[in-house]
Amino acid sequence: GFLPGLFGTSHGALQFMAYEDLKERYNKYRNRVSDTKLNTVEYIMMAAVSKIFAVSATYPYQVVRARLQDQHNTYSGVFDVIRRTWR
Repeated sequence: GFLPGLFGTSHGALQFMAYEDLKERYNKYRNRVSDTKLNTVEYIMMAAVSKIFAVSATYPYQVVRARLQDQHNTYSGVFDVIRRTWR
């Protein structure tokens, strides 16, 4: 558990990283100072896109974790889960 648990916490870190990067890039694109406040719609869009990125990056981990916890199937390890899931 410890290592997989640490990987699971990466979702929030990835979302925060993407959110901040998107805000900075967007302000640069609009020729504004990097810490310029965004309007409500801009904040919602940045949050949605960063969430989609984080979910896309960490969802496969959630599938593998759930399958490893499944008591009805027996796997020989993480790579067995990935291989059988891929099929």
